[in-house]
Amino acid sequence: MKKAFALCLCLCMIFSLCACNVIDAIRSAELPPMPTPEQPQSADPTPASDVPVSTAEPGEEPEVTAPSPDGGAELGERVIIYTKKTQENFDAPDGSTILEFSYVTPTVRIDDRPDAAEEINEQLRILDELYISGSGDDLGKSLLLENAIDNFSYVSAKGADINTQFSSARTAKSTRADGSVISFQYWTSVYTGGASGAHGYMCVNFDSQSGKKLTLESISADPAGVKDSLVDYLVAEARESGLYKAIAENELDPDSALAAVVREGSWLFTSEGIALFPPYGALSDSDGESYRFFTVPYDALSGVLDARFMPVLREGAGNVEAIRLADVENGTVQSMDRLVVSPAGEELYLKVNGTIFDVTVSNFFYLDQPESADRFVEGERHWYASYMTDSALQLCVSVPNGMPNLMISYTDADYVTHRFFLSEKGENGGIYLADESIQAVG
Repeated sequence: MKKAFALCLCLCMIFSLCACNVIDAIRSAELPPMPTPEQPQSADPTPASDVPVSTAEPGEEPEVTAPSPDGGAELGERVIIYTKKTQENFDAPDGSTILEFSYVTPTVRIDDRPDAAEEINEQLRILDELYISGSGDDLGKSLLLENAIDNFSYVSAKGADINTQFSSARTAKSTRADGSVISFQYWTSVYTGGASGAHGYMCVNFDSQSGKKLTLESISADPAGVKDSLVDYLVAEARESGLYKAIAENELDPDSALAAVVREGSWLFTSEGIALFPPYGALSDSDGESYRFFTVPYDALSGVLDARFMPVLREGAGNVEAIRLADVENGTVQSMDRLVVSPAGEELYLKVNGTIFDVTVSNFFYLDQPESADRFVEGERHWYASYMTDSALQLCVSVPNGMPNLMISYTDADYVTHRFFLSEKGENGGIYLADESIQAVG
């Protein structure tokens, strides 16, 4: 009996020693240095080696519909936005990943206002640094890694078959960018064990003319009037939709709960109005569905919102086509920029004839669901321009033989969205832009 007990004790000590060695190996590992976000782009078209390659994560944004304000801002300077994803994976000595940490950095380019663009980019870099170091609701890379190590050590000591991978991912996409306003929606998703993770929005708005950050106090000569108009619209819509009653049934005061939605850091400009984001999961309808955002249309803010922040007045019409660089005569196409999506890909032009707006190059997801209203969902966004007129984007990309993987979208003067998918024409190898009428992809 004593021999058996001694053998058991010996095995426990060996197991504990191994677990401690694993933990010490992780803790003693040198952390990589904090990444430095790239500098903003120059005013000249960017050489291929210097073009930021975007890998933005899928994110949600309000759908665009045509606004109907009484007035509008001038078209103003063209705004170009590049996005780049930074991702770091931290592994345990056994090769398993214990933390995935990522974030997307937008970089703004305004050729006619480089100082304003630099002011905006500096503030965007600060937001990255706060996310990396940890601020507010963001845990930061170091604390997340410390927690992931503790979790791994616990699981190793127990010998349990439990997921040991933590993650933190933050995406960023523009919801409106023109000569007056640039707005970004950040979406953060953190998983530190359990059945589900934690999620949250953050919004930031900038004045395209000065580069200064916009607040609810600075978008009107009557800040109290703007806030009252926003709250009044939310309450009226909540009463009509039944949300007002649902909030009351959750033992909350509906007026106070809706007024609390109007706060700094949780609003942004879109093409159709001002979108407001309640704390994630804070407001739910009668079916328990969380409200992700509310949109107050611009015409409900007429007279209180500064006219220069009203949507841009648009004119003109246009279209876009894809042409291989080798098929274009020298000097016949004006290239305004160059984007590398696939370094080993081929060169082509996305040529715009006339004028189009909100030009976006992105990857996408295809939903093979007939009942779905939207089968094509934007994923990784690479490049955005507020408008293009009789010019082209030079693009380095691999065009697949089967399923397209690149979406080119734009809106027209009436704010109607048009989407196309870069494809190859059968055996002859020609390229073209397929529209949304295609019945199958691939």
